[in-house]
Amino acid sequence: MAMLGYRLTQVLGHLPILLTLLTVLVLGATAGRRLPGRSRSFLLAGAAILLLLELFTTAWVAALPELIRSGGIRQYQTWSLAVSLVGWIGYPVGLGLIVTAVFVGRTAPPSPVPGQPWGTWTPPAGGPPTGHPGGPPPGYAAGQAAEHPGRGAWGGSDHPPAAPPQADHPPAAPPQGDRAD
Repeated sequence: MAMLGYRLTQVLGHLPILLTLLTVLVLGATAGRRLPGRSRSFLLAGAAILLLLELFTTAWVAALPELIRSGGIRQYQTWSLAVSLVGWIGYPVGLGLIVTAVFVGRTAPPSPVPGQPWGTWTPPAGGPPTGHPGGPPPGYAAGQAAEHPGRGAWGGSDHPPAAPPQADHPPAAPPQGDRAD
């Protein structure tokens, strides 16, 4: 009865990882056009490797007491080394494939508009000078745009703010030693 409790505890301990990897496989397989072909292939391969490793590790941990009882410490050490080697190779490969899936098939971000620093706003082409498509909004004087260039319909501006005013400094007192009496 104690063996059943041990095995059940070990399997339940590995269950969240097994379910997560199974979910990754299902979502990756059903991603369709949302994932480019190579990205999906790398994701599925990495998740499959990790799922197989997790199943192997779960079986190893569940069979461990029986293996020790039947074969002794020598057999346990041999199997333990074999399981460790498989994990040392398999986990980095599986994770590497999943990370590769993130970066494969991505396009570079669009280049900025020539002649302007990256991140600057460029007005849409062909719009009226007020900046409003179709002309100024109702109640907005059409001539106001010429009077106040850069000012929006509600008093805002697309120009940078003016420099803050400088603090007034009192005039410096003449030095004490240079007084002419």
